[in-house]
Amino acid sequence: MSSKPDDQPDNRSGGNSPERTKYPFEYAHTYRRMYAATIDIGLLFAIVLIVNRVTGNSVFAGPETAPQDIGILLGYLILFTGLRGQTPGKMVAGIIVVDDEGHVPGVAVAIPREMVGRLVASAALGLGLAWISLDPKRQGWHDKIAGTYVVMKPKKKRAERPDARTFNPGNRPDKQRPWRFHRKG
Repeated sequence: MSSKPDDQPDNRSGGNSPERTKYPFEYAHTYRRMYAATIDIGLLFAIVLIVNRVTGNSVFAGPETAPQDIGILLGYLILFTGLRGQTPGKMVAGIIVVDDEGHVPGVAVAIPREMVGRLVASAALGLGLAWISLDPKRQGWHDKIAGTYVVMKPKKKRAERPDARTFNPGNRPDKQRPWRFHRKG
């Protein structure tokens, strides 16, 4: 039994934890998700080529390297999705993976999403990935397994700019213009 009232937030982390960002549920379109996946595949391909070149073809070459290849692929997907909610492709596309409360899911949710969910979605001849275009919430099978959604990340608001018609740079106090010479006289 807890002595904490029901209307008080549960704060077991010490009292000074930062507030988690909550994203609105504006579901990302299928084409935007395909765009993000294309960027991620290109980045992974570039990583494979660079690492292969640097190591003299000792990585990503041959059947004995399959476990480390899968580890690098899943590490890329799990760490980016779990820690930031976005892979680099999703960052460029302006989309983010969230849980059912609108928060970044965390690594514990990203593991089943990327390992189990993507395997199931891809193994069914890609039907689990094509399901994204049929589902009203734009969830693939890997999203349904993990309870995640891919939503649009809101753009940050820009700082207010002065109106060009009313802006006059000459209306500043002298302290803000140290380059201006003052005549004595």
